[in-house]
Amino acid sequence: MSGAQTIVVACKQLVAPGGQLLSGNYSIIIENGIVTGIIEGENEQTKSADQHYSAELVTPGFIDIHNHGFGGASDLVDFWKHPEYSQNIFPKLGVTSFLATMVYPKDSKAAGTEETIMKIESIVGKTDGIGAVCEGINGEGPIVNDFGGLPESDKEMAIPEFQALLDKMPSCKIMTISPHVDKKSGYQRIKLLLERGIVPSLGHDRVATDEEILGALRLAPSTQFHITHLCNVCNFHHRTPSLVNFGLTEEFPQIPEYNGLEKPPSIEIIGDLRHVHPLTISAILKARHFSNIAFISDCTAESKPGQKVHYNNREMQVSDDGKCLYVSGTDTLAGSCCSVMDAFKSLIDVFKVNVAEAAAMVSETPARIAKLDHIGKIEVGKRADLLLFDDKVTLQKTMVAGKVVYSK
Repeated sequence: MSGAQTIVVACKQLVAPGGQLLSGNYSIIIENGIVTGIIEGENEQTKSADQHYSAELVTPGFIDIHNHGFGGASDLVDFWKHPEYSQNIFPKLGVTSFLATMVYPKDSKAAGTEETIMKIESIVGKTDGIGAVCEGINGEGPIVNDFGGLPESDKEMAIPEFQALLDKMPSCKIMTISPHVDKKSGYQRIKLLLERGIVPSLGHDRVATDEEILGALRLAPSTQFHITHLCNVCNFHHRTPSLVNFGLTEEFPQIPEYNGLEKPPSIEIIGDLRHVHPLTISAILKARHFSNIAFISDCTAESKPGQKVHYNNREMQVSDDGKCLYVSGTDTLAGSCCSVMDAFKSLIDVFKVNVAEAAAMVSETPARIAKLDHIGKIEVGKRADLLLFDDKVTLQKTMVAGKVVYSK
């Protein structure tokens, strides 16, 4: 478009698609919020650009596909009624896009669910400079067998009511659903998700059997399902497989019961090193390819040690180290207080993952899982959501659609 302002970001290292790290002198050209060129060195266009930025390392903006918000209300269930609170915090943590994770309580807070959905739907896709962009909804429930820290939902919700709920959420990208529960309906709810292009995320199910999980996967043998926060509120057994077994599988074994299934589910890991032990994460990183692992925050509160918050009228408390949220007076985890930036740093420092693959697990992979084709990569035609780091991998600037929304 003629008259468009040209922005150039120069860097010495660039995280390219596929977890590749390019080294040299690169220039990323941005016009109208979109990446329009990536070149080595300079040319006349880069020299005459309206704005110039430079960095040691540039990665795609991080994408948190499982986040309940940081605050903005007295009860966690209402956080997404005030999304600007979280949107303003995200950029300093490197998050440029997110899915607003919804829960569906069936008691006193149920009446506010529709209001929350309407608020989220009203901001989807807006790059208005507030901060991170809401790309849609991640529904954690209501059809779950084991609630964990979630408020109790109507896990036997009738099909017409479930369909009506989906009608209210056209931007829903992912939904957690229990194969054990949905098998009773002949997997009618999972079929509805597949018809609408919503990714079925199997989870919150400690009792799902091999047969129940396979029954769900066989509804769409060439479609990759997902698994909600692997290892949390789901089980593993060495002889009787359940969800964790499927999450550890990069390729199905060549035996009859798995014939015709193309892709084991992708997985997400809560990256606070508390929900999943580092030893377990290390094993998962060896078992699965980084293109099938998304690290998430599962954030439910800001990292303020000892702070008390309410969650569907239950009292919660942030741990003394500020890493996670517990149901007060219990050892029941109710979410994390860490960010995907913490996960990114842990992948590099604790697990010795190279910076490009670490970045992919918090950008390219979650974008692919959630079918967010316009973001997640530094590539011509993608939205210019970029993170600019120094030589110590410390975030210096966050750009959303070519606009600086955070500067250290």
